[in-house]
Amino acid sequence: NLSSCPRAADHRAAMANPPATGGKSFLQAMSTVTEEAAVQLRVVQMEGLAVLKIIKHCEEFAPALVTGQLLGLDVGSVLEVTNCFPFPIREDDEEADADGANYQLEMMRCLREVNVDNNTVGWYQSCLLGSFQTVELIETFMNYQENIRRCVCIVYDPSRSSQGVLALKALKLTDSFMDLYRNNGLTGEKYGLISVTPYFF
Repeated sequence: NLSSCPRAADHRAAMANPPATGGKSFLQAMSTVTEEAAVQLRVVQMEGLAVLKIIKHCEEFAPALVTGQLLGLDVGSVLEVTNCFPFPIREDDEEADADGANYQLEMMRCLREVNVDNNTVGWYQSCLLGSFQTVELIETFMNYQENIRRCVCIVYDPSRSSQGVLALKALKLTDSFMDLYRNNGLTGEKYGLISVTPYFF
């Protein structure tokens, strides 16, 4: 349900009709795309609509913790978050997991029908008093990055925002951090010696 690949017909059309601009062949064009994909993500740009939706959802259910899907575009070194939608609060059981997956698919289908960006670029979640650096956050990143290489998490803290500060930040874990965690090699010694810390925007 996290996949946002174009339809097969679009792939066939691109291969049959390569762009004439610059005289590039299909292989050259694919090489360019690969190079662009290797550009490091440096900026997360958010539309006001997405920010307001996140704040509204998190504030309405505080102090309960909520989460939702981020939608947008991945363009070079910039990840654009143009829209989002909330996940329903559910219990931890298999039936609830299936309902949650069906809900996401239905929301993506509806957004696609009204020509709204429906490419998944990550997720957002609320936290209390800055307590968002958890094992659950890392595990969620691991699950997302199986399908979306350059995903981010937007964290919003209603408790801090009530003090007059917009406590909204974008978070992405570095590749070195993810590799060590995946191989069960994340120790205090390695954490201090190697640049494996989370990356904040």
